[in-house]
Amino acid sequence: MTYQHNELTRRVLESLVPVICPPEVMELGIGADIVDHVALTMSAVPPLFRRGLVLGLASYDLAALAWLPGRGRRAHQLPPELAERYYERWEHGLTPVGHELAKAIGQLLKLACYEHPVMQERLGYRPQQWIEEVKRRRLTVYADDVRKAEAAILAPDPLRPPIGNAKERV
Repeated sequence: MTYQHNELTRRVLESLVPVICPPEVMELGIGADIVDHVALTMSAVPPLFRRGLVLGLASYDLAALAWLPGRGRRAHQLPPELAERYYERWEHGLTPVGHELAKAIGQLLKLACYEHPVMQERLGYRPQQWIEEVKRRRLTVYADDVRKAEAAILAPDPLRPPIGNAKERV
């Protein structure tokens, strides 16, 4: 069973994308892709931890109602400048739980942001090219060692020499 964000979790994460990710994300229109990537990541974490993240995001959203500069709005309804200030209160706040939640959500969104192919290309990050280059270099440099290791693996076991002809043993 795969995880899918509930409506509230999606709205809160979408409101945090412009707060946590670089401005290019909004310019490129990849915010929804980033939130979808977070869902994939959350489907891979243990259910209890995932439940904690979902409940933490709901708490983050509802606690904004009591925050005076927010004027009775939930976190996902705050305008950009207030959303930034509100997130910073959690990120650098007084409670360790709020701090850890903000850090975890920030890490999930940043991971999703920089895993996006458009952002990777924009940064010039092309891991497949590097992997192929290193693979070719290693196969050249270590070719003799690889052949020796293959021969050692395929050679008969010197501690158990064959006993006569296989037909004779039957």
